[in-house]
Amino acid sequence: MSRPRRNTRSIWFFSLAAALFVLLYLGTSWLIDHQQQQVLAATQRMQERTVPEIVRLQRLGRNLEQMRHAGEQVLALAPASQRQSTLLLLNLVSHHPSLQAHPQAAPLAEQVFHFLTEADAALSRDPSSVADWRQRWQPLARQLSQLADEVMTQAAHLMSEDLDRLSKVVSRARLQLLLSMLLVGGFSLALLASLHRQILQPLRQIHQVLLALNQHGRVPELPQSRVMEVRSVESAITALQQAMRENESVRQQLEFQAHHDALTELPNRRFFMDQAQRLTQSLQASGGVAVVGMADLDFFKRVNDEHSHAAGDDVLRQCAHILRAALRADDLVCRYGGEEFAFLLPHASPELGHALAERLRHNLAAHVFSLGGGAVLPPMTVSVGLAPLGPDGLEKALAEADQALYQAKKGGRNQVVLHPAPASAVATAAA
Repeated sequence: MSRPRRNTRSIWFFSLAAALFVLLYLGTSWLIDHQQQQVLAATQRMQERTVPEIVRLQRLGRNLEQMRHAGEQVLALAPASQRQSTLLLLNLVSHHPSLQAHPQAAPLAEQVFHFLTEADAALSRDPSSVADWRQRWQPLARQLSQLADEVMTQAAHLMSEDLDRLSKVVSRARLQLLLSMLLVGGFSLALLASLHRQILQPLRQIHQVLLALNQHGRVPELPQSRVMEVRSVESAITALQQAMRENESVRQQLEFQAHHDALTELPNRRFFMDQAQRLTQSLQASGGVAVVGMADLDFFKRVNDEHSHAAGDDVLRQCAHILRAALRADDLVCRYGGEEFAFLLPHASPELGHALAERLRHNLAAHVFSLGGGAVLPPMTVSVGLAPLGPDGLEKALAEADQALYQAKKGGRNQVVLHPAPASAVATAAA
């Protein structure tokens, strides 16, 4: 019986092919890494230089627009308390670092603040001079708008330039990567064609055997080649990752549902109390001030009785949106129960809290409540009770705000009452 013939030429060929593939793989890997470093360098340059500059310019543009809007509010013959609140906000904006650091914006902001302060004093003495002040305001308003447009345009130009440079780097990297992959792909195809009969076909037969054994529930012996085993592990890991992502998504949905009101999507009472307690403790420890408020829609029962509970739900959703928009981004707000809402205004004085509550009241009164089918509700009003956060804590302040809300309801509704309720803190209903 003759001895089996050793295919030494095949061994040499496969060894040489493996060595060439390793060298080609290492060279391609180095080239890809070099390309990635170029892209990362361009991206890092954008993140460290361009993006902060764009953010600064955009913030400057928003502040300029905010100053122009504040000027319009001061010259709109608003109540004196609202003009004072606007001037206070304008003073804060005019001293923002983004404005002070700009050579054109800094003097313009100072000029606008002094002009509006002078206009507020003059209008308090003689409201009939508002037309003259508005005419004098127009050049300043145009300067604010033009400067805001210039900085926004500059920000867009910076982004465009860096994106263009990054696009060129990515294009070159893409072309080099494509050429590298074509080279590796061509070599791989040639190698696969040579190895098909000696390696791929036996592997396919092994796979068919494994499938046949799995159908009978047996645990097959693994072949020496671990290719299919690795693929099975990769498939299992992919399935596990998909399951984990789905579980995380479900967890987040459940957590949101547990912490928020299903109708208005505002935080619910329990979650609000937890957040408010932590914030209250932090404010008391640092000596900060805050205002607690309770808001209740006036005559809301009529909506349910005259238009259905579905219409009432729609009104509550719209009211929640108006409430969230009227307050600041850091303010805490929740649906306290029924048509009643509660909010906590950190770092707010009673005067600022009163101004924010008045803004809520005016915005709600001006809102058009459109229902399904083209129906439109009469204007809604809201009564608001406010109380400063005292040393006795959140529960005491909520109780005082609730008492102030009761006084607002008792006093005719559609007003804001601050506890304790001085005469100047009560805003009577608009005609």
